Amino acid sequence: MKTALVTLLSAALAASLPGQQRDPVVGVGITVPDFGLLLPLNVSPHFRLEPYVMFYSARADYPASSDTVWESHTRVGLGVFSVTHAAETVRVYFGSRVGLLWGSTRVDGPTVGQANSTGNGWFLGGAIGAEYSPVPHIALGGEALIEYEHTSPSTSASVNLPSTTFARAWFSSGSLVVRFYP
Repeated sequence: MKTALVTLLSAALAASLPGQQRDPVVGVGITVPDFGLLLPLNVSPHFRLEPYVMFYSARADYPASSDTVWESHTRVGLGVFSVTHAAETVRVYFGSRVGLLWGSTRVDGPTVGQANSTGNGWFLGGAIGAEYSPVPHIALGGEALIEYEHTSPSTSASVNLPSTTFARAWFSSGSLVVRFYP
């Protein structure tokens, strides 16, 4: 782990040496439909680090059973990307996203009674995206992600549910992204 961190930092330092053309250094971004805040750091024209935090919250009401389900989760992570310039105003990036996650689900109704489940864990995924800059300092784009997540949930309920299971999931998602480079 330490070797990987030293290699990553060395690559970032080498990519940012003087004499190379530099893009906007730091920006801020927003993703939808899952609300996320991004902090893109263009270390060089071809290397980006992107710390981020994403939030998801949903409520579902089931009229047939009168159950209500609330679900929310938070992700904090880092994206490491290689960036190519397909045209003067178009960038394509690919790399990985890794981080920690926290989530909870609550069910209330006559079918299950009251049940709460929380889960903490980590995730790792590959991402590819593109962005178009119609004007300087603003980039509009999209991103596709394939991700693996591992959580250790705990459950409390009025029914007999296991309390120490491990959840693993593969999934894909997409998001629209707007980045501002002041």
